[in-house]
Amino acid sequence: MKKLLISTLCISAFALTACDKKTENVKPTIAENSTVSIVYSDNVTADMNNDLEKIQTLSNTKAQEALKFQTDLAQAAQTGEKSALEKVIQHMTTYVEGFNKDLDALTLKSNEGNALRTKMKEVNHLSIELAEMSMKNPPDIEKITALQKKSVELQQSLLQEIQAIQTKTSKS
Repeated sequence: MKKLLISTLCISAFALTACDKKTENVKPTIAENSTVSIVYSDNVTADMNNDLEKIQTLSNTKAQEALKFQTDLAQAAQTGEKSALEKVIQHMTTYVEGFNKDLDALTLKSNEGNALRTKMKEVNHLSIELAEMSMKNPPDIEKITALQKKSVELQQSLLQEIQAIQTKTSKS
């Protein structure tokens, strides 16, 4: 049980840290927001490159705090103090909400960058859900296992999208 909790919380924290040029083929896509319509470019290298750079800069800025969660989670899980774990998870939740707001605040121009942002937010939310599920007494092992699998799949997909953008932008 303790090993499952530690591994689940580490995966949650890891999910939070997870995270050059031409092709001018514009197929605008409109994203509907409650008050604003944004037109994203499709397959425009400069836009993809700029969006990836903005997302990576934000992620790098947030990485130190996420790494601290890994340490805090490991320490809290080893002591087994529920109150300490709850405190760390609450702090993680606040961090994720802030990170997702910061992602939303980025002015992105490409469909690819917007898809990357959306997937990152999904990974962030899933990491919190996973941490909260591990705190339940008794924990639902099937749900935790399913969430861990989904988390790994999302992280792999996120990496593939980043690599696809890097490949597209480096060819030009």
